[in-house]
Amino acid sequence: MFKYFFIVCLLPIHLFAQYNFYYGNIHSHTDYSDGNKDSTASGVKNPGQSYYYAKGSYHFDFLGISEHNHYSSSNNPGMLLPNYAKGLYQADTSNNNGTFVAMYGIEYGTISQGGHVVTYGSKGLIGWETLNGSPNYNIYCPLNNFTTYWHIIDTIPNAFCTLAHPQTGDYGNLLGAAPYSTSADSAIIGTAIRSGSAMSTTNNYSDAPATLYETQFKAALAKGYHLGPTIDHDNHYTTFGRTSQTRTVVLASALNRDSIIAAYRHRRFYAADDWNIQVNYTINGSYMGSIDTTIYDPIITAAITDIDTGDNVSNIKIYYGIPGSGVNATILYQNNNANTITYTHTIPINTTYYYYLKITQTDGDIIWTAPIWMYKKSAGSPLAIFNFNAYQNASAVNVNWSVNNIANIASVMLQRSIDGTNYTNLMSYAISNTISTEQFKYTDTLPEQGFNYYRLLYKDIHNLQSFSNAVPIYMQTNNFNYSFAPNPAMDIITIKVNSLKTHKAAINIYNLNGRLVLHQPIYIKPHQNIFNVATTQLPAGNYFLVMQTENIRLIDEVITKN
Repeated sequence: MFKYFFIVCLLPIHLFAQYNFYYGNIHSHTDYSDGNKDSTASGVKNPGQSYYYAKGSYHFDFLGISEHNHYSSSNNPGMLLPNYAKGLYQADTSNNNGTFVAMYGIEYGTISQGGHVVTYGSKGLIGWETLNGSPNYNIYCPLNNFTTYWHIIDTIPNAFCTLAHPQTGDYGNLLGAAPYSTSADSAIIGTAIRSGSAMSTTNNYSDAPATLYETQFKAALAKGYHLGPTIDHDNHYTTFGRTSQTRTVVLASALNRDSIIAAYRHRRFYAADDWNIQVNYTINGSYMGSIDTTIYDPIITAAITDIDTGDNVSNIKIYYGIPGSGVNATILYQNNNANTITYTHTIPINTTYYYYLKITQTDGDIIWTAPIWMYKKSAGSPLAIFNFNAYQNASAVNVNWSVNNIANIASVMLQRSIDGTNYTNLMSYAISNTISTEQFKYTDTLPEQGFNYYRLLYKDIHNLQSFSNAVPIYMQTNNFNYSFAPNPAMDIITIKVNSLKTHKAAINIYNLNGRLVLHQPIYIKPHQNIFNVATTQLPAGNYFLVMQTENIRLIDEVITKN
């Protein structure tokens, strides 16, 4: 068997060292309620079979099945109490941490009497029905009593809700005239900005993006709710992940259920019409979904990458608003035809703003991020003033600053971070105290892939320390490269890697459905490395070869042929 390999592209995939991008959907149904309507033809009926189907979908890392929580209504969704326990069991047995995450939950409520709420984390079925004299629920909550429902969710550790296809009057008029509810704010972490198409039978990813609920998203933020936008398919046929290319994308530390749930609960997600776009968005080092406090003006920074040819960014819009004001967010700043954006918003002390991005690609696809909420507090009297800036110079970063009022300063330390939170020291500088102003500079010759945050730690003569604002720099250069041979190859390919530093890495091969078929962990040392990969078990066909490190992903298209 001969294999032919062709390089397609080289692209960084990570911004944050501890977070990766995972793509999925948590609003779908099987025949345990009113899903898998085509089960006779598809042969797929229950949750276990549905997870297996979803594992073959492209750009699809997790599926949540959220069955309707009741049996009787005008459309008879058909959920029975014993099936909820079966669904939880099938999710556990289908879950494969590191490859595919399976989750099982409920969709509480009815459309005609208050709306639907997608819910995860409850070990028991929440409902109101009595069937044949017996309760069709483990936990009782009256129909359309959302005040009680939020309280129930708040009592369940790690449980969370998203609003499914929300209408303005739904959930007790939550997004309308009803007063802000702290209980609802605690329970709800997201709202659908797109939903469906619920009854689509498409399984070749060709449906156009579905119904838009952007007005309800803006209304929720204006009311003061802390939630992010989701895109879910609401599948009622055997189409899991395949109706369209829309996805909810989460930033999680690993592809396992706990990490995916943690990402949802912290609102580290965005809604994308594109199935593999990567959005790196922070404010002063805080990730999307964060609720944070700062002594500095918010520095809004983002970088967008997409491996697909032609999926360029048309514009990036920064929306901002005041939580609880009742006034919808408006555009603060916009740039066009660029895949990065940096903007500093000057705000008064003791004020809170939220910010989110709306990104439009040239093909019309739209991406909405979860907001970041920032409160600016007083820092007191500064010890010194720093004219502090950094800029990329080829593969290095030049950092320059001046120190005024140096009589108060004993030392200055330049620090760098790749996540905006954890900093390491680069260089320490002593202060002469003989002149009123001193100039400093530093060249960082080994910045990390993605964002690097630079700040100054300075100590005064009484050994009290303070920090400057952080300056973000986005690096798009790789610190290693690789090649493979022979081309065409036989049953072993040899990969050569040249690196400036050590990396824990892996060689992964995926089939065209995006499923992992070969995984070989490797350890990359500085200078040249040689690795042999046996491909004898791969049948003829088309594959993707991926070199994955802690914060870089290099993708090649691989074509195999007998």
